[in-house]
Amino acid sequence: MKRKATLSLLALLTALWATFSFPHYHYPAPDELHRKARYLEQQLSARSNQPSDLTRLEQLNPEWGLFSLSYAAYAFTNMAQLDSTFRPEAAKYVQLAIEKARTGRIPQSFQDIDAAPFTDSITSVLYLGHLNLMLGCHRLLNPVSPYRTLHDSLSASLHRRLAAVPGHCLESYDGGTWVPDNTVALASLHLHSELTGSPYRAFCQQWFSYARQHLCDPATGLLLSKPANRHQAAEEPRGSHLGWSIAFLYRFAPTFAAEQYQLYQQHCSTNFGVLRLYRERAGDYTTDIGDVDSGPLVLGFSIPANAFAFSNAVAMRDFRNAQRLRRVISIGGREIEADDALHYGVRFVDLPVSPMAEALVLHAETMTPWRKSSVIQ
Repeated sequence: MKRKATLSLLALLTALWATFSFPHYHYPAPDELHRKARYLEQQLSARSNQPSDLTRLEQLNPEWGLFSLSYAAYAFTNMAQLDSTFRPEAAKYVQLAIEKARTGRIPQSFQDIDAAPFTDSITSVLYLGHLNLMLGCHRLLNPVSPYRTLHDSLSASLHRRLAAVPGHCLESYDGGTWVPDNTVALASLHLHSELTGSPYRAFCQQWFSYARQHLCDPATGLLLSKPANRHQAAEEPRGSHLGWSIAFLYRFAPTFAAEQYQLYQQHCSTNFGVLRLYRERAGDYTTDIGDVDSGPLVLGFSIPANAFAFSNAVAMRDFRNAQRLRRVISIGGREIEADDALHYGVRFVDLPVSPMAEALVLHAETMTPWRKSSVIQ
């Protein structure tokens, strides 16, 4: 009798494991996406002197404010690719994001750009890369975008500086250079080429060929977080940076992105069947408070590593793995709905990350190619 009960329990557990392991990820329904976009639109439409989640986040960390704006713009662009009827709204929302990124506290927080924000005196590839990609998104959505001249001049400046600097990686802050921030700038140059026929696409190809040889960890083949230069030593590959880099490599070097995605899984993840978890560093099982990029580490696993891996899985159409990662995000988040708008809070702790979390997740769950052929001429 006991043996029968044991066998029945094992059969039930096996069935449950199969139920949760095998279903594949599907893009959310349009209604759900639009309710999420509505929350972000409310944040973008709020005046700078009005209390809002975005204003509070900018005050806490201007970098997070920038990411809220840029990832919202990328998410809206994804949505317009998936649903052409959303294009006019997407163009409107991206323009709101661009205007907030160009004014106020965010640009003032980046070195040397408060006085002359769109000249060669700008040093931060972090700021300029995201701004230029947002400009490209608006031009993709609206071929007569009022930002065309700015997009052309900023792309020319980024290309000139990237081509001239040793190692082809620009600084985000004085003395600090990160590979993932440069992948955003390169994605912006590739999109400019797609839209205008400019020659920057060729430089993007040269960059990832260079990266394969000089910007990857010899032991794992994964992209470094920081390149070695006269200001800094190289920093090992990190999950919170790798997933970010892969998401933008996908825009200009999809084959290289796919290679990095496979290596990322091989060296930094553990498959539990129902879930797949990603570590911040290969072979590191540390539990501690982490840092500003990784957040808390539990046995080496970090929240950002898993969140960005989710965007990678959707981009690579690895929908079975995407579903596992979506479950991880669902465990840590709770839905909040008000005024026909949907956003998320962090479960278990009071962590003020809205609207950045919403923008990142909406971008991840809608990852899709940006095609010029879908632009309405």
